[in-house]
Amino acid sequence: MENIKYINISKEDFEKIDEKDVMFITNPGRMGDEDGSYFIVKNGNVFNPYRVSGWMYSNGNEEITLDKFFRQFPLWKDMWNKSSETNKNEKYTYIYMGFGNGLSIDNSIYEEFEPYFIDEVNKIKEKHGDTGNNPSFNYPAWEPAFIKMCNEKKYTIKDV
Repeated sequence: MENIKYINISKEDFEKIDEKDVMFITNPGRMGDEDGSYFIVKNGNVFNPYRVSGWMYSNGNEEITLDKFFRQFPLWKDMWNKSSETNKNEKYTYIYMGFGNGLSIDNSIYEEFEPYFIDEVNKIKEKHGDTGNNPSFNYPAWEPAFIKMCNEKKYTIKDV
């Protein structure tokens, strides 16, 4: 699999998700993704990738708003609020991805994911001749790292 095909989730299905099953979730920033969030839910060895969009221009009635996201995933909101203080809470480890974007990773999968992520970040740095700690390289690295981890560990990414 080269790219993830994200599922646009209905409001009713969204409200059925238990945050304990959320393994990855992005918070929007000023660049890259300011209008929604990607999140990946694990069910056994299957990962279900979802996308919610339209936060900036939402009317709040039919769409899944940022406020609804906060209510559905309170530990993610807590992690986002604490991201400048720490990179961890009881559920997530937080990675800053530059320009306000962030990625929260469930602590149960973080150590498994981290080597793939670091490898992808290093590939991007090498390509750009950068040896520093530029967090904006994290944004394009997380998805290929996730795909590579799933391929090597024989996890399934649900395809729409």
